[in-house]
Amino acid sequence: MRTRRIELDGSAGHVAIERQPGSTTIRIDSIIRDPKPGEQAWKTWEIEARDTDDTELFWIATEVQRRCDGVVGTNSMVHDYYREMQRFAD
Repeated sequence: MRTRRIELDGSAGHVAIERQPGSTTIRIDSIIRDPKPGEQAWKTWEIEARDTDDTELFWIATEVQRRCDGVVGTNSMVHDYYREMQRFAD
């Protein structure tokens, strides 16, 4: 069994993480509901599942957590998002 797509919704924003069958690319779409001045409301990442190491995936999870929750999270908060993102890595 494989997870193809997951959507995460927080108090500040929404993220969809997707990997199509047979694809080596993970796509992450994020939107912040009420962006602050100068803050990017919509952001999309495309990363290679096979070439992304744990450190890079954790860094991306940190940004995903901040965009969903609206605050810089603790390590345990970021790890919740990191674990979800690991479903898509090889």
